[in-house]
Amino acid sequence: MKRRLIWVTLLSVAIAVTALYHARTVHATPKGSCSVASLKGTYAFHRTGVNSVVGGPIAQIGINVEDGEGRIKLIRTVRSSNGVVGDWFEQVEPGSYTIDADCTGLFFLPTNPQYIVVVDGGKRYFMLSAAQGTTVTEEGTRIDDKD
Repeated sequence: MKRRLIWVTLLSVAIAVTALYHARTVHATPKGSCSVASLKGTYAFHRTGVNSVVGGPIAQIGINVEDGEGRIKLIRTVRSSNGVVGDWFEQVEPGSYTIDADCTGLFFLPTNPQYIVVVDGGKRYFMLSAAQGTTVTEEGTRIDDKD
């Protein structure tokens, strides 16, 4: 019985090590190396959460374009609000953003500010809505080459 327990433990450790070895890695950006220029290009994003203003869950996908100078140039998106799916729409010149040297910052959109963290040298970002009554997160991935 004791021998069997040892083998089960060793097998479990081997499986865990293998899984961790193949897990996706998020590379932190070195401290002091971020700015508004860190976000430049076209990003695909997905957003999910709960928004009490619309009365329930939301899901959203789309494209946004950051210019590397602190302006969001375009958002093309489609959204499901409380199970009702809208049509694709474009929002030209929808807002601005700031990024601090520690890779944290804010998106300023017409509806509310959103907290942001830049990862992988600007290839990706994570976002959290700052609006009261919401629990909404977003993740974006750059889909074009940085200029």
